[in-house]
Amino acid sequence: MDYNLSGLNTREFEHVSQALAQAILGPGVSVFGDGRDGGREAAFEGRVPYPSEIEAWDGYGVMQAKFRQRTDQQPQDAVSWLKGQVKEELEAWLSPASKRERLPEYLIFTTNVILTPVPGSGGIAQIEQFVSTYAARLGLKGWAVWSYDQLCRYLDRYDSIRRTYAGAITSGDVLARLLDAVSAGQKSRSDALTDATRASQYRREARLSLVPEERVDAVLDWADKSSSQVVTVPVGTLAVLVAPMGAGKSEEAENWWREGLREAAGDPDAVIPVWVDAGKAVPDLLDAITRAGGEPASGLGRIVIDDLDRLSPEQVAQLLYEARLLLAAHPTARILATCRPGIELGRAVVHEVAPWPVRRGAELLDLVVGDDGRILFEEREVQDLLTSPLQVLSVASRLLAGEDARVSSLELLSGLAASVIKGRRKGSPTSQTWDRLARLAVHILNAGGPVPAQHFAHEAEVWELTDTGLVVQEAAGLRFALPVFEQHFGAQALRKGSVLPEEIVTADAFPRWRYAIAFAVSASAPDEAENLMLRLARANPAAAAWTFDEIARSKKKQHHGMREAEDRARTTIARLVRADDDELRTAEIAGTWLREALEALVEGFGPLSGSLLEMRDGRLPRWGVWAKEGWVAISPSRYSSEPPAVTPLASHPRNREDAEWRWWSQHLFPGDPLGRWDWARERIREPLERLVRRGALLVPPDSPLAHERLWHLAQRLRQGNVPRDGVSVPEVRRRVEAMMEHVRTSVRYTHQVAGYTYDSADIRWMHSQLAGVTDEVLRRPYGEPDQEIPRRGRMWQGYSPLLTLRVTRQILRDALIGYRQLVELNFPSLASALGLYSALPVSAEGMVVMPEDDTDGSHSGLIHTLRPKAAGRRNDPPEVDLDLWTEPGFGPTSPFPGGPVKSKTNFHRPYYVDRELSTGSSRPATELAYEWLVRDLKAVGWLGVNVQLSV
Repeated sequence: MDYNLSGLNTREFEHVSQALAQAILGPGVSVFGDGRDGGREAAFEGRVPYPSEIEAWDGYGVMQAKFRQRTDQQPQDAVSWLKGQVKEELEAWLSPASKRERLPEYLIFTTNVILTPVPGSGGIAQIEQFVSTYAARLGLKGWAVWSYDQLCRYLDRYDSIRRTYAGAITSGDVLARLLDAVSAGQKSRSDALTDATRASQYRREARLSLVPEERVDAVLDWADKSSSQVVTVPVGTLAVLVAPMGAGKSEEAENWWREGLREAAGDPDAVIPVWVDAGKAVPDLLDAITRAGGEPASGLGRIVIDDLDRLSPEQVAQLLYEARLLLAAHPTARILATCRPGIELGRAVVHEVAPWPVRRGAELLDLVVGDDGRILFEEREVQDLLTSPLQVLSVASRLLAGEDARVSSLELLSGLAASVIKGRRKGSPTSQTWDRLARLAVHILNAGGPVPAQHFAHEAEVWELTDTGLVVQEAAGLRFALPVFEQHFGAQALRKGSVLPEEIVTADAFPRWRYAIAFAVSASAPDEAENLMLRLARANPAAAAWTFDEIARSKKKQHHGMREAEDRARTTIARLVRADDDELRTAEIAGTWLREALEALVEGFGPLSGSLLEMRDGRLPRWGVWAKEGWVAISPSRYSSEPPAVTPLASHPRNREDAEWRWWSQHLFPGDPLGRWDWARERIREPLERLVRRGALLVPPDSPLAHERLWHLAQRLRQGNVPRDGVSVPEVRRRVEAMMEHVRTSVRYTHQVAGYTYDSADIRWMHSQLAGVTDEVLRRPYGEPDQEIPRRGRMWQGYSPLLTLRVTRQILRDALIGYRQLVELNFPSLASALGLYSALPVSAEGMVVMPEDDTDGSHSGLIHTLRPKAAGRRNDPPEVDLDLWTEPGFGPTSPFPGGPVKSKTNFHRPYYVDRELSTGSSRPATELAYEWLVRDLKAVGWLGVNVQLSV
């Protein structure tokens, strides 16, 4: 079939080309948004199955789209026009002044002009021959031209892309025939509005499954009258409502959707809104919209995509990319999605759902429970639970079941399913039904969506599940009536061993399972909770820290006096020992209990542990432990890590003469539930913070961060200014070797030069790193200034604007490489929960601002942001797109070609940064890489609020 590609505009043609490139070359293709793209609409790195699997291209390739508004000229005119376009691109790659720093090995040009296929003399042959004249200079290994006819054949093959742009590329008569063919089966507008209204009513009632049936209508009426301001989503916008579980995301999306439904009911030209569950939108968003009642051919309006949490990070990225393509093809559409914190949202506009006012929660509780709940409104402990709809209804369920509502939010939610059943049914479900609910939760959480009923259980068993009121059967399959139910039964499955903790803390699974994990730990008996935490810590210390913090946040903060804290410590120790255990046995048990938690975290951290704690032969040294009246003193052995791991001490280490127990620390034994995990985390977090402040985490010897660290340490050994021609390597070696003599003969050694303290680790690292240096001189990592530094000026002012631009591009590129290396070498088990790492690959874009009239440097700086890419691999070479601003004044108002980045999540916060230029700094890429890493580690509880790299 032939398509009217001239019905597209330039931007839409680029989007069609990008979508085809991803479909034909594979998901590893990276696409680029509007603005300066460095000579590419898409790029790939590695092996792609083109032109065939046997003759696959393997390397770095670029695709460029060339769109001509008028295509009715003679064939030779089309060839001449395209040849001019291609020449412009090829010359730009060869120009030294171009920003295109990397030459492609493979090239694809797409165009909507018609090229004749005559071998040797046709338009296609002429363009390919023209490109061949540049092949040697560019180092091209392969190239192709996808002209009009080839693109049409591809559109025939890839149905979803064709249908996305059907309104623009399908000619009028063909479109008319298609509409005629389906008109017989179309619903009338009146029927469509009726169905949409019923669907909305069904969704709203399903969310009220916790409300007694006789009060549902009253609650819906109250919700209509008391609903807050509806979120605003402009035409052409992709927005996301973000909030924790049960905070009212879907309710707010429903209000926005119903606003559109009212508009459609009152205006025959308004488009009826569409509601799509995210799990049904994969792998084809447009098909899901069509099945949900949307009519892409006649126009789209408001679209809700509910519950992105059902999808893997890769599926979310692909779905959001499809959503942006859809908005480009349908200018009247607008999309609102929902998700919990922790999902990377790219360029989407984020709206955070605000907590409910306590008064509104009290009104709903009064409506559901009546007088039974009114007496609780004034209690602060209960008021804290009235700030989200799910928590309010959970309080109501506990009261209706005759239970106490004075509990933490996590206890409230984790016990919700049992409260619902207890309040509604006589007796309890059978153990088999309970087991099936847990098994269903595992299937749903692993799959990220409903499970086909016929694949899960036979009909009678399905009836038993739906009869509980906890499970709903829909066309897509079985799902829980509320997400909290699937988390509750996921926790049950985890506690019963139906799923292993090690399997659900991976990058894909942890975002979906994290609340179930927290439920499981908080609802378990102390011993069971501790065992779960042990397994989490060994598999992923970030997951263990997140779980501990989530449980701690859900409990009301209590402040204990010293006497009460000592009583709690003594009580906790007493639970661990037997009544007839003497002081030595008590000390051994208390020390072993603490050490077990620390060893689990050490195992989880892997190789980095040796830099965080004193280790011998890969193990913690033996501990000498004294315990009395709730206090413990721990003294690491100076000599041994051999068993026994803990040696009880009859007297405090400060009173002993043994050389083995010279160093000691004293602590009040942690008395709170799971308290040893906070204690163990602090033992690791303190040395980790020291390493971060010094920028001394592990990196490969050839890392750009290693080069910067060596320069940083070496130039400080000199007393006075560093010469422009660098630092003498032989001189540095002599000084380091002299310090190594002290390191080899000392337990701990420090050496101070000009206010900087070198410790044993610094000196050992320099000694090892210098062994691989073959040059005679160490030079500043990014070159010396090329102009005079103003009197009392900053170092970066010695770099001209053009040199600053070139150097800063490299600094950003090295920083992204260095960040990835820091995570993979030091925190491999935490990587799945680290925000920026989970979003890789990303590109950096922004602007170097150096106004020509800024004599004191107060208006100059680097404005940059990081954008997650729709496709690619984490180790792809980083892409950096920086411009230079030298106009007089305060700088640009819009420094980003793709617009400002507004997305924000728990695990990753893409952000806008305006910082001082780092040219001339001894460790500029290190500063950036650590800045990103510090933000990630703080988000998962492994660094304190005030920690940063010391520069």
